[in-house]
Amino acid sequence: MGTTVGQHHFTDLTYVDDAAIFMSDVTQATSTLQSLNTIAASLGLRISWAKTKLQNMGAGNPPTKLFLDGAPVEGVEFIYLGSKQSSSGYCRPDMLRRVGLASSVMSSLQRIWKCSYLSMSTKVHLYQALVMSVLQYGAETWTLLAADIGTLEAFHMKCQRQMLNIHWGDHITDVEVLQKTGLSTISEILRNRRLSLVGHVARLDPEVPANKALLLMVNSHEGRKPSTSWTRPPSRHRRTWLNLVKEDAIAIPLSSLGRTEIFRGHGAAQRYVRTTRR
Repeated sequence: MGTTVGQHHFTDLTYVDDAAIFMSDVTQATSTLQSLNTIAASLGLRISWAKTKLQNMGAGNPPTKLFLDGAPVEGVEFIYLGSKQSSSGYCRPDMLRRVGLASSVMSSLQRIWKCSYLSMSTKVHLYQALVMSVLQYGAETWTLLAADIGTLEAFHMKCQRQMLNIHWGDHITDVEVLQKTGLSTISEILRNRRLSLVGHVARLDPEVPANKALLLMVNSHEGRKPSTSWTRPPSRHRRTWLNLVKEDAIAIPLSSLGRTEIFRGHGAAQRYVRTTRR
C-alpha cells in the first residue's frame, strides 16, 4: 500500500486509533484492507468496517461501495478529525461547514450580545472562546482563494456588528468596527496560525512523514523535482497552501523553512513578519 513521490514512500497517517491508509489506485482497496485486517487480527485488533470509508483526494468523485467480510465499505466525502475532506481537493466545503457551525453558536448567544450589563471586553472574550474557536478549527491547513477570504471576513464582520448592536443602516465602516472590538481581521489571524503550523512541522524529525511532505512541497515549488520522471498533473496550476505560507512569511525564503533559528515558534514567526513589514 501507499504512494511514492520521488524517493519517499508514504503509507499511512495515524492518530490515536484512527488510520488513513494511502492507495494510488482504488482497485488496490480490497486487497489492501483485507491484508490490514489479517495483520490486525494477529495482534488482537479488529477493524470496524462500518467506520471504514473510501475517498478520492483530488482525483474525482468518491469510489463505489465495496463489501469486505459481508460488510459494506462506502465511498464518501467524510469528516475526518473534525474537518470535511473534499474529493475536489478544495477547502471551501470545510470552510462553509465551519461558518455554518460558528453561525449556530453565534445565534445561540443572542442573550449575551444583547445584554447591556456585560462590557464589550467580556463579549469579545466570549466571542473568541466560543465562536472563533469553532470557526478556526483546522483553518491553518486551508488553501484559501480570494472568494473564500471574502466569505470569512464578511462573517467575522457581521458577528462584530451584532455584538456592537450596529444595524445595516448605520454608516459605520469596517475599520471603525475593528477599532471598537480590538480584534484582528481573519486574514491576519489565519496568517499567524499558518506560520505557527509551518514552524512546528519544519522542526519535526526529518523522518516524520509531515516533515518529508513539507520538504517535497518546498522542493517542487522551487523547481526541484522529486525525480527526473516526475511531472505535474495536466491542469491549470492551482493555488497551493505553500503559496499562502510564502506570502505570510514575506522575506523568508522557502528553502529556509527547516532552519530553527527562523521558526522557533509562533511568537518568533510573527515578530519576524512584523519587523520585515516595517
